[in-house]
Amino acid sequence: MLSNQDQFKAAFIPYLRQFVQQAQLETPALAQVPVSPELGHICRAHGIAMKTSFGMGSPTVIPWMACFYPGQTASKEGVYPVILYRRDNHTLSVCYGVSATTQAAEGDWPRKWPAELVQTLPFFGHKKYGESYELRLFQTDERNDYLGIADAFLHVIDDYLALSRATPTLEPFMSEISLNGFREQSHASFTRAGLRVSDSLLLRFAASLLAKRFLILTGLSGSGKTKLAHAFAAWIAETEDQYRLVAVGADWTTNENVVGYQDALQTGIYRKPSNGVLDVILRAENDPARPYFLILDEMNLSHVERYFADILSAVESGEKIALHSAAESLKASEDDPLPVPPKLRLPDNLFIVGTVNVDETTYMFSPKVLDRANVIEFRATADDIAAFLDAPSKVDMDALAGKGASFGSAFVAEAGPAAGLDGATAADLKARLTEIFGALAPIGAEFGFRTAHEITRFTHFHAKLSGDGWQFKDALDAQVLQKLLPKLHGSERRLGPVLKALEAFCETHHCAASLGKIRRMQDRLKDGFTSFAEA
Repeated sequence: MLSNQDQFKAAFIPYLRQFVQQAQLETPALAQVPVSPELGHICRAHGIAMKTSFGMGSPTVIPWMACFYPGQTASKEGVYPVILYRRDNHTLSVCYGVSATTQAAEGDWPRKWPAELVQTLPFFGHKKYGESYELRLFQTDERNDYLGIADAFLHVIDDYLALSRATPTLEPFMSEISLNGFREQSHASFTRAGLRVSDSLLLRFAASLLAKRFLILTGLSGSGKTKLAHAFAAWIAETEDQYRLVAVGADWTTNENVVGYQDALQTGIYRKPSNGVLDVILRAENDPARPYFLILDEMNLSHVERYFADILSAVESGEKIALHSAAESLKASEDDPLPVPPKLRLPDNLFIVGTVNVDETTYMFSPKVLDRANVIEFRATADDIAAFLDAPSKVDMDALAGKGASFGSAFVAEAGPAAGLDGATAADLKARLTEIFGALAPIGAEFGFRTAHEITRFTHFHAKLSGDGWQFKDALDAQVLQKLLPKLHGSERRLGPVLKALEAFCETHHCAASLGKIRRMQDRLKDGFTSFAEA
């Protein structure tokens, strides 16, 4: 049973009101209703999460609001409390929900409602969700009875919490804060969901985010950059409110597309960007124990320095970003659950992933931007394409949702403190970085203290996530490829000798991936110019 039910209703009713008002619109927005910090705190204390849906791609005839255990969704086998809004007759039903599909699932949530709870109840009066049991129907003139709806929904939630879970040994919210098993479980989950990603790439992705909470994915269009970022966020998050996938536009010329602005005519109102970027930052600030993800798709469709300079600076400095001149926090509307403070520090639990395509419609990143992130390149070989064509399929995002939520708190906790290396590893890294520094210095491509620090952090996390069998050369190879090579570009006269020296370095120290990249860059030098980007 939910404790302090009055407190729950006080936090829930504004959320419910926004859901009903959005569902009533002729063409409702498809974005989820944001969960306030107060409601989110109460839900997490009971191991549940709220979610709304207004359709995928186009508005659904029946928007819904539901309560789920971690990893549970409406498309997986199971039962859950749900509010169903019929847009065809504008009635609202509070129901004992039953999954609308028969997709089998292995998860820690109830599969059936006890007969004594539902045997006397009618089924929901629409073929969609027609197996759900209707506790109470609110007619058109009753659909704004928010207290009555909340009381009925709370009744179903209490019954839901009282049910025995299908697999009581799994306790995602109470698990020990540890990354033990992270590598194995993440790769297994991604494989089951149909995402073609190597264990080593997934390891580099996670270690890069832990080392620095800004990561760039570049490479061939359609090679899986955005899908990997989206899948990882969905896998480790408890709810969809913890991540936002945003398409960068060619018209992004100021930071208003990222952090919004104070209305110049109505100075008490703050105009948030409709893409949800600011809301995910604010939610992260209010919920510091869980990871949040901002995924910027095609980040270089506009000049990144024009719209993202404040964020890049805040990632480095930890200083607050000035948002408006008012003395108090401002809201976007009366019901806005996430008011905007005058200044905002970028939360430590916010991880930013940007994807980059390189063609004639995009802008190249400057070296100073590339220097601030790990850059992971995506490529597809003939063997990769052949393997995919043997069994082409889409990634099952529902199969990933929440599966790694038990690692969320540990991921945030690990990313924060200083990361050191044991004496032998630190000595090896010092020797290798000093050697490669000398190779880069003749053309002014040597690195600074920030890069050295971030390489040290990456090596620490790469070793920690790898576990037994970790080899120093794998981390070194990854950092030459992701931190040092991306900034290199130039003519054969300028770059040829440096690439030759780097080739010898990689051959000596068994950096296979970096060596392959260097040789591809050398091949393109025959045209008189080369760069890290393979366009």
